[in-house]
Amino acid sequence: MISDVDQLVVRLSDLEKQASDLREKRDKLNGEARTKADRRDELNKQMAELIAKVKDHQTQRDVENTKVQDYKVKREEVRKNLAEAKKEVDQIKEDEQLEPLPKPPIPEKVLRRNLKQLEWKIQTEILPPEEEKRLVQEIATLQEQLEEAETIRTLRQERNARFSTYEGLKAEMNHFHKAVIRTAKSSQRHHHEMTKLFAQIDEIRKEADQCHKDFIETKKIADETHKKFIEIIKGKEKHQKELQGIRQKARTDHFREVKETIEARADEALRKYKEGKKLSLEEFSMLVERGLV
Repeated sequence: MISDVDQLVVRLSDLEKQASDLREKRDKLNGEARTKADRRDELNKQMAELIAKVKDHQTQRDVENTKVQDYKVKREEVRKNLAEAKKEVDQIKEDEQLEPLPKPPIPEKVLRRNLKQLEWKIQTEILPPEEEKRLVQEIATLQEQLEEAETIRTLRQERNARFSTYEGLKAEMNHFHKAVIRTAKSSQRHHHEMTKLFAQIDEIRKEADQCHKDFIETKKIADETHKKFIEIIKGKEKHQKELQGIRQKARTDHFREVKETIEARADEALRKYKEGKKLSLEEFSMLVERGLV
């Protein structure tokens, strides 16, 4: 029959193995949980970096969109001015078809030079009356021709200015139109990059969420395993105390039995001594230790 002590020893050995297995399982699960948590944190860091990039692209896109709107407003203003300028240019072309702008028969600078020469001649020379009268009439004719030439020049300058304004507005219109297209394309590129980053973020978020879910589940199992481990340890401690109590009781009983045996032998030795019987050296020593002889 197996004794209580042996049963407890076997039970303690079994509990020790269970505790060791649970400890190993718990530590392994905690390691897996830490791995999942580290991966989750790494993915969250990647997401934060990508989100920062998204915000940068979003800011740039919004800036470009604002520029697009500004360019469109300016383009529309130029379009209205261009429409008015085109009406004027078309009207000039139509008028020129009906009555072309004449070219002065004598260049304006020639008229000015001749006029100046005649005026200087009258002012510096003494001329006969008939000659002076002829020169005065010639000067009047030159002044009329000069005024006509100046009028034609002014009209031609106004015409050229209108054509120049029209061409300038066309160039400005083209400039703002290209700016709208160029800036809109830049805005679209930033938006496209945002779309790509959002797709990456979604994939990373899915993996991060799964890692967090796995972490929670693994940590839960690890905690449950730890709880079982603690229960086993408590049971082990209980049995150890019980075994310690049995062993302590066994030692106490053993000491008592030994003491009773010694006392009985001492009483027997005392009886023999009183009866005058021969004592052994051990019996005599026992009586001396007790002060009985």
